[in-house]
Amino acid sequence: MQNRIWVIAAALANIAQLATPAAQAEEERRPEVPHAPLRALVGNTLVYAKPDQPGAETGVFIRLDGTGRAVTRGPDDASEPRAIQWSILSDGKFCVTDVGRRAWDGDCGILSVDGSLATLAPASGPVWPGRILEGDGWKLDPATPSDKRLVGRAAIQALIGNTLVLLPVGGGREYLAHYFMVNGTVRRAHNDQPYFNHWVLQPDEKWSIRGESERLCFSGGAWEKVSCTPVSVSGDLVTLHDERVGLLHARLLKGDARNLSLAAGAAAKKKADALIGNTMELKAADGRTGAGGVVYFGRDGSGRAKWRDGTLAPVKWLLQLDGKLCIVERQREFRDSECSMLSLDGNAVTLGSPDRPALLGRIVKGNALRM
Repeated sequence: MQNRIWVIAAALANIAQLATPAAQAEEERRPEVPHAPLRALVGNTLVYAKPDQPGAETGVFIRLDGTGRAVTRGPDDASEPRAIQWSILSDGKFCVTDVGRRAWDGDCGILSVDGSLATLAPASGPVWPGRILEGDGWKLDPATPSDKRLVGRAAIQALIGNTLVLLPVGGGREYLAHYFMVNGTVRRAHNDQPYFNHWVLQPDEKWSIRGESERLCFSGGAWEKVSCTPVSVSGDLVTLHDERVGLLHARLLKGDARNLSLAAGAAAKKKADALIGNTMELKAADGRTGAGGVVYFGRDGSGRAKWRDGTLAPVKWLLQLDGKLCIVERQREFRDSECSMLSLDGNAVTLGSPDRPALLGRIVKGNALRM
């Protein structure tokens, strides 16, 4: 089956390797983080002391994506700042380890937060007392901006013209994006496939600034009533406070980073319209047109494909908002590795991928091979 999958991907697009079962299993094992105290750490620095290290403290700057920077300072010296990874296990243990190393009991403790105070309770022995410093309090991360954290109107203005993406605390696939337009419109999209980045537009919303505390408010779209939240921005980290779930963290990306604008949608539709009801013939490595694969694109996202060995197969296809064309056998699920950037110049086709040579072809009107 794995060989057949490769034949489909390579014969059709010859652009990207499929995700391996090991990589998929690793994504499935990624721990979820419902742990409320952990949300208070994101974008801040946790400082704690271990009883077996008298006079020493460890400071850890916590990034949203499950990475960070750490250093241990003693009475007379300090270690060099180092890259770390952090996670929270299903039993609530918060673990900090060097990158690439599996956590053991000495790296983990049950996390409790009370305001700016924190404790870590290991599997055995006394608790590790600690505190939380705002932002990169120990200046551990060279990538951390020195700018002051923005709040209120200044924070909201930083969102305008840019894209806000939400991802699970601790890292993982982005699942929600908001593109804030100058005219008060928010273009919103969901990305809810486990192994496939596919943004699906939702009804537009409206944003506004309300109240003396200058909160960000949403209305329209899926909102039955106006919903408002305080906002702060520090570099590319955005923090919101949801009344139901508490702190939410998101990443701020420049411009229309997830192609949610009307212009991006129109460009994608133009490409899709050029495919529907027509046939794409791809060149083989020796330049023979059609020898690299032939695909007929049906209007409903279905189609037929002819592989290099002459086999005919039913397929399904879609064109993403960023202009990537994805094609798989009809009974299979889409994967990121089976998508490539589609460029059209008249009837000339280019399928591109960062890690493979471009594949060339052409669009032929109608069902050219009567597939």
